[in-house]
Amino acid sequence: MKFKIFDSSLIDEIISLWNDEIASLGFFKPWTVESFTNKFLKNPSFKKEGLVCLFKDNLEMIGFGEANVTKNQLNPSLTPGYITCIAVRKKYQRQGYGTLILEKLEEFLKNEGKTFVRNFFMNPTNLEWYVPGYDKHNHPGAPAISYNSSYYLFLLANGYNTNGQQDAYHLNLRDYELPEYVIKKKAFNEKDGYTLTYYDDKIHFGFDSLFEALKNEGWNQAVKSEINRGNGSKLLIAQKDGEILGFTGPIFTEESGRGYLAGIGIHPKVQGRGLGKTLFCELCYQHKIKGSKFMTLFTGSDNPARNIYMYAGMKPIQSFAIMRKDFK
Repeated sequence: MKFKIFDSSLIDEIISLWNDEIASLGFFKPWTVESFTNKFLKNPSFKKEGLVCLFKDNLEMIGFGEANVTKNQLNPSLTPGYITCIAVRKKYQRQGYGTLILEKLEEFLKNEGKTFVRNFFMNPTNLEWYVPGYDKHNHPGAPAISYNSSYYLFLLANGYNTNGQQDAYHLNLRDYELPEYVIKKKAFNEKDGYTLTYYDDKIHFGFDSLFEALKNEGWNQAVKSEINRGNGSKLLIAQKDGEILGFTGPIFTEESGRGYLAGIGIHPKVQGRGLGKTLFCELCYQHKIKGSKFMTLFTGSDNPARNIYMYAGMKPIQSFAIMRKDFK
């Protein structure tokens, strides 16, 4: 057995192994040369030392694994290392090779100054996965490790512990219509001047004060970026007398047919009126009439926002364990 650090001559074999042994199980999306290049090689966090391949007799690839770190960390020990994936050919599984690859990746992370691993959605390398039971309804990134999967049990056996839970939700938009209770709630709010509409920079104001109240500068920058790209008119808002009191969107459909979601937030001073729930339902409906086939998202298992998603008809379809290991 021999480890090899990644070089471009290994691309085809890595992709073949992933597609044969992992993607063939139906949960994760297959890789192509293009998707592999975009996902790994063009990723600013990628280092070839973090993509290791294990060979038998220097001829056949037994398996591979990838780990990475985020760049420009002032104190690397305070931030986690990430392990994206480990794949082993079936005929070599349960023989300790996966553990050897894992140990090699952990060694790489230690050399990068990391004192712990945390496998969750902050990993800069995302792995697309398919919603069980639906043909090609996908989500663009796994938020953590799928509960009770073989990989989950493998990590448990190698000293990793559950460190949180993320739940994924799905909505089939094919026949989606606004529920009657949503229509009634919208009408109730409209009587008091609260309406749901698309953003118009000529008559609407208040994004800065909204995001300051929500204490979410990330959303503020994301919305400004969409406006600067000319997508402001695709943002759904809740407003009264021109003041923006909530946002979601922008409305656009990804190549897979998935309706996009950047976030949803309601100003604290008007929370409790059901604006968040109706705004999200309106987002789903607008996605449907604009051609989206489905929606997916994930959130923490204890996040109250899940009530909004289920109010709109979304169903929880997969739970993921955030997993952590501290280096001794």
